[in-house]
Amino acid sequence: MLFLQKILCVMGLTCLFVFVTPVYANDKGLPWDKRVVQGTLDNGFRYYLFDSKQEKDAPKGLTLANLVVLSGAIDEEENQLGVAHMVEHMVFHESKGLPNGVRKAFTDMGFKQGRDFNAMTNSENTRYMVNLKNTTPDRLNNVLDIYQQIAFHAEIKASSLDKERLIIQEEWRGKLSHRSRVNDEKKTLLRVGSLYPERPVLGTQATIQHTPATQLQSFYQHWYAPNNMALVVFGPMDTAVLEAQIKRVFGSERKRELPKRHPKDPVLDGNLKIGQLNDSGNKVNRVVFLYRFESEAGSTDEARRDGLIDYMARNLLTQQVYRQREVLPEHVRVLSSTKGTVSPNVAILGFSVNVDDGYHALGLETLIQEIERIETQGFFQQDFDQIYQKVVDVAKRNKNAAKSRGTIWSVKMVEAVTSDKSLHDPKQSNDQILRLVKTISLEDVNARLKQWLSSPDRILYTQAVGGKYVDIGTVESVEALFDEMQSRQLGALEKEKIVAVKALPVVTKSGSVVLTSRNAELGVSNWSLSNGDKLTVLDPSVLAERYQIDQSEIDNKTYFTAISDAGYSVKQGSTWAEQIAVQMSDATGVYGWTDEEFQQWRKENSVFLTSKQKAQSLAYRGSIDSDNLDKLLNVYHVNQVTPKIDIDVYDSIMASLKRSASIDVVRPIEVFSRRLAQARFGKSDTTLSLSHLAPLSLDKIEKTRQQQVALPVHYFMVSRLPEVDVTRLAALYLANIPRDQLASTDNTKAVVQQAGEAIVDVSLNTEPKAEYRLYAYQSLPWSPVAALQLTYLGERLEAELKQRLRSEVQGVYSVRVGLDLNKDTKRAELSIQYSSSPARLDDLAEMTKNVLSDLPDIVTEEWAKEIQDAFADVEQNRLEKAFDSTLLHRLELSETLYGDARYLDEMDQLKSGLTVAKLKALVDTLTFTNRVTGFYRPID
Repeated sequence: MLFLQKILCVMGLTCLFVFVTPVYANDKGLPWDKRVVQGTLDNGFRYYLFDSKQEKDAPKGLTLANLVVLSGAIDEEENQLGVAHMVEHMVFHESKGLPNGVRKAFTDMGFKQGRDFNAMTNSENTRYMVNLKNTTPDRLNNVLDIYQQIAFHAEIKASSLDKERLIIQEEWRGKLSHRSRVNDEKKTLLRVGSLYPERPVLGTQATIQHTPATQLQSFYQHWYAPNNMALVVFGPMDTAVLEAQIKRVFGSERKRELPKRHPKDPVLDGNLKIGQLNDSGNKVNRVVFLYRFESEAGSTDEARRDGLIDYMARNLLTQQVYRQREVLPEHVRVLSSTKGTVSPNVAILGFSVNVDDGYHALGLETLIQEIERIETQGFFQQDFDQIYQKVVDVAKRNKNAAKSRGTIWSVKMVEAVTSDKSLHDPKQSNDQILRLVKTISLEDVNARLKQWLSSPDRILYTQAVGGKYVDIGTVESVEALFDEMQSRQLGALEKEKIVAVKALPVVTKSGSVVLTSRNAELGVSNWSLSNGDKLTVLDPSVLAERYQIDQSEIDNKTYFTAISDAGYSVKQGSTWAEQIAVQMSDATGVYGWTDEEFQQWRKENSVFLTSKQKAQSLAYRGSIDSDNLDKLLNVYHVNQVTPKIDIDVYDSIMASLKRSASIDVVRPIEVFSRRLAQARFGKSDTTLSLSHLAPLSLDKIEKTRQQQVALPVHYFMVSRLPEVDVTRLAALYLANIPRDQLASTDNTKAVVQQAGEAIVDVSLNTEPKAEYRLYAYQSLPWSPVAALQLTYLGERLEAELKQRLRSEVQGVYSVRVGLDLNKDTKRAELSIQYSSSPARLDDLAEMTKNVLSDLPDIVTEEWAKEIQDAFADVEQNRLEKAFDSTLLHRLELSETLYGDARYLDEMDQLKSGLTVAKLKALVDTLTFTNRVTGFYRPID
């Protein structure tokens, strides 16, 4: 608690308010959904079972089995920091019934750690997860038997712990970063008065290194008791048979008396606490004011009504706070509010503003002013009526929610168990909401807001760029500010803007489209537009018959893509101008409309068109109900024929970019990343600066945008609409967009890593942590089969590195490998990243180099068979769940790279590329001699 003593100032206690809520008819709460079979064994072991055969969309043969231990880091004693997490690691080692270890028992079943089985620990509980494919009763019984060993029979040997410490230490080390430091500081502030700040889940470096096995054994014996556990299973099952198995496996362990639990909730008081997040890597100036108060959830009428009032008050507050941004003074911006929880029964309500350097005091004054204004005046009746109707509408829709939950059942059951709640029948739950919401008035919601804002337990903290000290005042001066604001006559709250109902301009002059080729077997047709653009149309029903896809329940959507050469990596001009022009165009929406008008139109018409700019291309993508395709094409048409930027959008985005560019804080990891980028790409100005922004006037940006939309475009549409309707709409909205057929389509260049080998070795890290990064490539023609092969080879390489670097020498916690075939550069691109102890970095790097040298050895017959089966499952699921969008993606690739639709004709041949012979043939060509290796070490 020394940290808190340094940063917190407190004031005297004040009285806590007591609120009395009327009692309603249902004081017992709603029961569990009857589709979940639940029970408790004589020893207190609980189970919750859902037979997935009740769900028509549930993955066939998949079982998700979760063993939950209802204890975590908060249950540790002072001399046990990190022990709950260490126990989670150690139960995968030897047990009484599995002397070779639980991990080996899982892998002997064909499981892979991370993919098929895993575990996690947090402050409140520990969870073990298994994803069992191709479920049979025997395989599920095997999982239960292994879970029994985890639950009751782990041996936790000192010799095994000494090896595992190294991995746990690397897990701890891997989380060391600016972000984690700031998050830890925030948690310490928000949870002051509780044990959470003093019980870090991973422990400390010292406790990881030195805590004896006896402490882990003690925690295990105390908390791994049947009456402190639950089994949650989602999958195809005979629930009666499974219940009998659960009783057999888990019923013989004796119930135990659990130790007295530490309180989880902070002790609330009448104190105002003032602190600062002072990490030197901070890049924001911010003021935050928070209220903490008791908040309990439940399913009785009284509790659900309280929850509804909370929901309505939170939504109305968020909305009103957003409106108040219109009246913020200069140097203060981004007023926002948030509500969440800091413990099971304590909630938090926060307000924040960002400020310019040196204006924290003004930010605090503004926060207090807006808090007082909202508390005094309350919410508007019109806004209440709207949120009331939203509650009603959502509840009516959600009555049928559980009919299509799929594997979400598992998630929701686990959430209910770990939070000691019930998973209700959605019809009963939403009927309860519809009944209770009728009893809620605007006065109830305003009273709840006042209750929150009257909480005497408050926290004020600041952040400053570079961690610079901020004198925000004393407790007395802050209280005086509140008193002053209460005495002022504050102006009225901002009301909802009246947003005009807009309609897109009517396009009257149509262009023309001409058929250039057709492939009837694939349902593909190619068209030439009168402005020179190209259109490729795919009727997915043709291929659906070939792949036996059930079309009866496929949504009647049309998928649309427009691709041009308007990439950002221009040979002449500013790469920043290219990117900013697209960003500002997207933010402008429809020129001449306000943002509110455009967002309202998009929402009412369900039109969402997104852009993605790459080095050598710019793509617009969207999907929409086919009956409304004209609206999607029309909004794209307007975007292209009116390439102007709203002046307010320009000013806002440029101001934001200039603020970011003017921050002179450079984190050590950013220096490392920039040097890596320079070694890879030969550029030194990869970071946006004020000098880059200076020449980018509104006129310059608009001219850049005009050049972008003048480039020819290739359109792709996957639609079940009649061809005549698709081509008619294309002629009306696409064929008449002005294009410059003489415009250069060779004005961009690929962003590619330089040839050769380079090493970047820097010692700048302020943490006791080293990082390894490798970026390598080699030329490789793009093909669907080669792209698929590299995807699986990347997974295989990652698994091999984990085996060598983690399992064999305990040098890392995790390894990230990326291996992709870049269609734009025609290169196989490899990346490897991990963190480690500084003392072991060079040895691990040498091991990594050796693994890459032995790359052909990782291709085995067993692995090839495994990935063939895995791909078959993935491909089947992809085609069943996302047939049309999958076809669009592959059609784009095929037409762009081959100039025809051959990929669609060869999809069923993808699996044939995963044979041992073909994989070895590819791997034998992979040398990756063009590479940049990075070493990031602590400061000497």
